[in-house]
Amino acid sequence: MRVDGSIMISAPVETVFDGWADLERAAEHQAPTKERRKLTDGPVGAGTRYAAVDRWPGRDVAFEMEITEYDRPSHLAAEWFEPMSGSWSADFVEASSGTTKMDFVATIEPGGFMALLAPLMRPWARRQLASGLVAFKDWVEAEA
Repeated sequence: MRVDGSIMISAPVETVFDGWADLERAAEHQAPTKERRKLTDGPVGAGTRYAAVDRWPGRDVAFEMEITEYDRPSHLAAEWFEPMSGSWSADFVEASSGTTKMDFVATIEPGGFMALLAPLMRPWARRQLASGLVAFKDWVEAEA
């Protein structure tokens, strides 16, 4: 299942990228996010892993996430594992001075029992993405 969206954010591209890359603060702007805790040492980059807990329809789900691509300030991507695998990528482009366009794509690959719920999850995932992008925009603009 693929969901995608774009949003314009009134902040410099570096600020927007850094806000999205700070996964440990994701719960401040993403409603389903309960926790992101860095598991690896050193600066954030490709290979950085996180323990994560999200609120998915009806329950809290623990999983691990890994940054797979890190090209500051233009591109960031990650993948996550069990109980539902998937990946996301975010691209950041300076649209005008002090304004950034963020494009986001997530691919979710439910397995087991969750695969049966995939048709029901698609509308939920689309709503979460749309509201999540707006919440992130509001958070970045308030922080900037």
